[in-house]
Amino acid sequence: MPLYLVTPFDHLATPVAGDAAPPGLPVPATSAGDNPPPARRYFADLWYILVKAGAFLGAIYLMVLGLPLLAFLMLAGGDPERLFLHLDNLAAHYLAADHNARAAFDQGTALGLFGLATLIAIWRLPAFLDAVQAGLAEGEK
Repeated sequence: MPLYLVTPFDHLATPVAGDAAPPGLPVPATSAGDNPPPARRYFADLWYILVKAGAFLGAIYLMVLGLPLLAFLMLAGGDPERLFLHLDNLAAHYLAADHNARAAFDQGTALGLFGLATLIAIWRLPAFLDAVQAGLAEGEK
């Protein structure tokens, strides 16, 4: 005997053709051609946009954080041992620097990475907007 659970959200969905009502449980009384309520459609579109935007921003920040690693790897000629020697040299100079030099380096690095993230976002924004528009148009069908 299958487990048949009914939630409040089941009443919003259209019934599947040939789906028989289980004994004692209600089955939604909507026809297959009904559109969802406007508020539900609005929230579905809003969540779709938020999920797509989160993935877009996550991808941008992964790119931005990977670019310095790529730069150091290129400086090392693709050799991991030389890469870690460069990183060790940078860390030793950072630890030996005074507080003002560290603060300037931190501020410059943060500003550079934020600027790079902004440039990548501007570069990828048209493709993101096209993907969101296509996804929303597909959902209206």
